[in-house]
Amino acid sequence: MRGYITHPNVHFDLNEQGKLDVRRAVGTEGTLSVVKDLGLRDFFTGQVPIVSGEIAEDFTQYLTVSEQVPSAVALGVLVNPDNTIKASGGFIIQVMPGATDETITLLEQKLSDTRPVSRQIDDGLSPEQILEEVLGEENVKFIDRLPVAFECNCSKERFGNAIIGLGENEIREMIEEDGGAEAQCHFCNEIYDFSKEDLEGFLKDAQSGE
Repeated sequence: MRGYITHPNVHFDLNEQGKLDVRRAVGTEGTLSVVKDLGLRDFFTGQVPIVSGEIAEDFTQYLTVSEQVPSAVALGVLVNPDNTIKASGGFIIQVMPGATDETITLLEQKLSDTRPVSRQIDDGLSPEQILEEVLGEENVKFIDRLPVAFECNCSKERFGNAIIGLGENEIREMIEEDGGAEAQCHFCNEIYDFSKEDLEGFLKDAQSGE
């Protein structure tokens, strides 16, 4: 999953609960759109109205309404006095097909009693321990574990292919006017520089249709 914030430095006073005023920053009007690449010919796109401006609540609404899977999304962040992140994280719980009313009631009760996920992380709990605290150790069975990393899948090759896709005229203008090109990823801010020789190679590729 990737995304970027147009105005990342927005800062408001705490809300009436003494928490970060996410609702004021996000707003309560507009839509939440999710685009998925499922490996099919076209992307899957789901869209729902923003219901609260609280990100977890709006994702819960999206999963329940657009994907029709009863879900609970919890997100939390603790911020240091210098505005750096002290602890942050979250979890998603979804009801499997065939779940009984008893199971759903138990989940609702467990979720209403659980501590904020940011506090759990700040206390040093692992993802497994958080699930055990939220659902009860006797109710959790771990099927698999996958690595998670904060990284971007951008590359110089990808940006090069994008430049080729601009066509001969655009590439020729870059060569003649700037003698090179610079591209910046909107997700991770990595900057890629392309020399005049790089662009001349892209121009040949564009001309040959490669």
